[in-house]
Amino acid sequence: MTNELLLKNARYFSQEHFCDGDILVKDGRIAVIAAAGSPELAQARAERTLDLSGLTVLPGIIDSHVHFRDPGRPDREDFFTGSRAAAAGCVTTFCEMPLAIPPPNSLTNLQNRISLGERRSVIDFAMFGAAGYENRDAFQALLDAGVVAFKTFLHPAPAGREQEFAGLTVEDDGQLYRMLAEGSQTGGRFYFHCENAKLIAELEKQLHAAGTEDYSFHYRSRSELAEVQSVETILRFAKATGCKVGIVHISAPEACKLVKKAQKKGLDVIAETCFHYLTYDHSHIDRFGPYAKCNPPLRSRESVEQLWEYVLDGTISYIGSDHAPFTESEKEIGVQGGIWKAYSGMPAIELLLPLMLRHVADGRISLERLAPLLTENTARAYGIFPQKGWIGVGADADFAVVDMDQQYTIRIDDMKSKAKAINKLFDGETTIGRPIYTIVRGRVVMDRGVIDDSAEGYGRFVPRRVK
Repeated sequence: MTNELLLKNARYFSQEHFCDGDILVKDGRIAVIAAAGSPELAQARAERTLDLSGLTVLPGIIDSHVHFRDPGRPDREDFFTGSRAAAAGCVTTFCEMPLAIPPPNSLTNLQNRISLGERRSVIDFAMFGAAGYENRDAFQALLDAGVVAFKTFLHPAPAGREQEFAGLTVEDDGQLYRMLAEGSQTGGRFYFHCENAKLIAELEKQLHAAGTEDYSFHYRSRSELAEVQSVETILRFAKATGCKVGIVHISAPEACKLVKKAQKKGLDVIAETCFHYLTYDHSHIDRFGPYAKCNPPLRSRESVEQLWEYVLDGTISYIGSDHAPFTESEKEIGVQGGIWKAYSGMPAIELLLPLMLRHVADGRISLERLAPLLTENTARAYGIFPQKGWIGVGADADFAVVDMDQQYTIRIDDMKSKAKAINKLFDGETTIGRPIYTIVRGRVVMDRGVIDDSAEGYGRFVPRRVK
């Protein structure tokens, strides 16, 4: 019998440690794992054999937090270009957030978006559902259709983006409480973008009055207090309603402290952070302006150091990219007319693994501790484990193969995202640990930087499988 793929001489991560052996893939799943040269695989024939001597094999990276804007804003990114960028960085599954036109705030919109993703994506994907006060009656249907969780913003839709935020917002504490109370009955998890919009508006007003119009306006107006206060509210309401909750892209150490305390008391709350909050600080906003603008903003160097403590002690469960593509004009307006006018976000899915590997090279975190933060922990939180997130017999044959010794320089021109031109923050950065192969269900979709464009439409929707 001919099998799809044979990985020989693989140093692979599984069950908290590295092992050496050969891996046989059949029908898109891991069929056999054996010691190198084992008689069990001596007679195996494969359509393709890769000798991975000298390379490191991780489970396929799962990006927990992605915005590909499809449908509605393909000028920013779409499922094909975004998934190509993901594959360039060894991401084999992305988790698409519900900001879209239209957002997945109903079963019909979700199904249409899944169908579009399966026609265009190079890699596999999961979906978040939109959760707002106005579409509470859709929660159960969305869960039954396989969304991994829900996402909510704690403010009205921004002006001009009403279509994008439909079914994604609660406008006051009363709406929040009722949504969580009803959401708790579904068994789903509700994640929140935690920033206090009214406090931010007041701080913006004060900064304008004081004449503080430079790039620091962004991080001064979106203070850590705005994040901490919102996290505190979510935790209190979760306790009162019994709803499972999560905090996306947490960046403030004091907010992490609140989450840690709640976790110790038994509250079911998960925290995610992003690689840029562990790598950059607000001095980069001072240098790059709107090209380093994201929400919440990059924090002080002191806060970056403290945030790492909550990664290492397990308070933060996993790390994503918050890939957020925009056009050059949507960023450049912040250079010419005030940083507050620019859109917030950076399209950096292909840098999630490479820049986290730099922290491994620097001795900040071991590869054994990093790997679950980018794979298994996310899969477990989203209910797609053990199909995704580990290297074991029966799991999908998703692999991130990297050369841990190769140093290279990140260049915008080499990136795959349609929005790569706005990645000025990362241009010229040097890192160690280069993606070599991205393998999705046994198919090599990236080979030393070259994307297999014939894999368009190969990606499949991965539904939540456990409660």
